[in-house]
Amino acid sequence: MKRIWYHLVKIYIRTGLHFYFKEIKIIGKENIPKKGALLFVSNHKNALIDPLLIATTTTRNIHFLTRASAFKITLVKWILSTVNMLPIYRLRDGKETLAKNNEIFNKCYHILNKKRSLLIFPEGTHDIRRWVRPLSKGFTRITFGALEQNDTLDLTIVPVGLNYSKADEYGESVAILYGKPIAVNQYYNPNHINASTLKLKTVVHEKMKELTTHVDDIENYDIIIKKLGTANFLDPIATNSLLAHDTENPISPRNNNRNKPTASWRILKIVIGVNSFIPLLIYKFIEPNIQEAEFVSTTKLAIGITAFPLFYGLQALLIHYFFGWQISLLYLAMSVLLLYVLTKTKTSK
Repeated sequence: MKRIWYHLVKIYIRTGLHFYFKEIKIIGKENIPKKGALLFVSNHKNALIDPLLIATTTTRNIHFLTRASAFKITLVKWILSTVNMLPIYRLRDGKETLAKNNEIFNKCYHILNKKRSLLIFPEGTHDIRRWVRPLSKGFTRITFGALEQNDTLDLTIVPVGLNYSKADEYGESVAILYGKPIAVNQYYNPNHINASTLKLKTVVHEKMKELTTHVDDIENYDIIIKKLGTANFLDPIATNSLLAHDTENPISPRNNNRNKPTASWRILKIVIGVNSFIPLLIYKFIEPNIQEAEFVSTTKLAIGITAFPLFYGLQALLIHYFFGWQISLLYLAMSVLLLYVLTKTKTSK
């Protein structure tokens, strides 16, 4: 039953993501092993959007490590557990909570030894900027811990690069790049764990930097991004090639002008705004409380997959009461279709 629930949620979330993003590009899907113990290791830019994109673009049944603060409410904790999410505790959650991670790591060892898949974001926190931060050693502890329990286990890491045209806006695009598999066993030496950890961290970090736009000079980040202008951030290989110029030959300023939304798109947006005024009011009410840019898209998606269908359904019932089910179904179909068209025809500002 839990497996059926997981796949139903996965289908629903995938549908919601296609209504939120103009385009979801998947590159390197053939690099994902169909069977065996597998750890997805990804950069982290966009709060809950990141794991949802990975979970809905692979055929593997993935378990997630999620920050423990999301599990504080009992009902939310239950819902998250039904979709394979596990809490991971950080120092900011309180020093006394870190001991709970031992139990979580043991669950991770068990998942991998059952030849299942796990997703972790080894940067530790999210950051909307286009760079791959230094990795924590948590993912090496998980992989080496699983091998310590079962040295015959063949364990694979697939590095992932998430690349957004604009991570905090609706109707933008995202490219998910799955890198070549990394065999963990060849880096594992139980007699030299520190050296093994350093080697694996270095290899994974370099692979992740290849799969996403990586601005190494973070102190001059804003200047560099401005120079990149309208570079195609969905193609990190091409963008990183621009960034690879040395200091003697810096990247030249590029065109920063973006296409403006068409008049017909703006009219369509107004029509949908009138038809969806209550869900939009809910977002406007919540928006001032969003403290980090990384949570903007997560909040928008959450409202999109809950308040929008609920509101459209209630309006359809009201129309049914006055005009019959044919008009009600027509209204519902048109509401959904227009929203989909709005998403797929947006042009970047």
